[in-house]
Amino acid sequence: MKNLFILNFALFVLLGVFSCSNKKDTIETTIPIDTISFTTAETDTIMQQADTSKMRLLTIFDYNDSLSLRRVSHYVLPDSNNLVLQRLIKRMYKTVTDPANPGVGIAAPQVGINRNIIWVQRLDKTGKPFEVYLNPRILLYSNKQINFPGDGCLSIPGINGTSKRYSSVVVEYDLLDGSHHIEIVEGYSGSSFTAVICQHEIDHLWGTLFIDRLL
Repeated sequence: MKNLFILNFALFVLLGVFSCSNKKDTIETTIPIDTISFTTAETDTIMQQADTSKMRLLTIFDYNDSLSLRRVSHYVLPDSNNLVLQRLIKRMYKTVTDPANPGVGIAAPQVGINRNIIWVQRLDKTGKPFEVYLNPRILLYSNKQINFPGDGCLSIPGINGTSKRYSSVVVEYDLLDGSHHIEIVEGYSGSSFTAVICQHEIDHLWGTLFIDRLL
């Protein structure tokens, strides 16, 4: 209880630094809740190959892919015993770390699964590890807007541009074991732009692409 009070107080203090004044960037509260972990079609897509196999990347240049990329994704139930969820997470990791086409983040809609799961490379941490988040949501944006050059996406190959982002965000997410976390993610330029990666990947869960934010 004491730790919860401290966390709530810290977030209250942060309101002086972070803002949700722009309605487009306010906390999203209408994430579809689906108590079914995965549909038959989703399960077939995930389980048709081994954990070590990458998944097909959807691109906006394919009509059906583009429709899927524009859908709002659904809540996923954290469950470390769910073999389908485990395989999806592992195959997403294989996809984003593919030496032939590497990225710094990926969202489940990009592999045809409209569920709230993302991988993010934590460039702000020692060793720059990849971390997977379930049901991530941005609670607060910093007051500092930035123009981020070189934004790009695995689902929009060959296109880059400068997008409007925020220098820091407060993110909440679940881990596979069901634990819930809230943290400040910073970094937006140079070797550490983790805050931008988080914004980019969470956008995917709402059907928003980086080209929608180009200046």
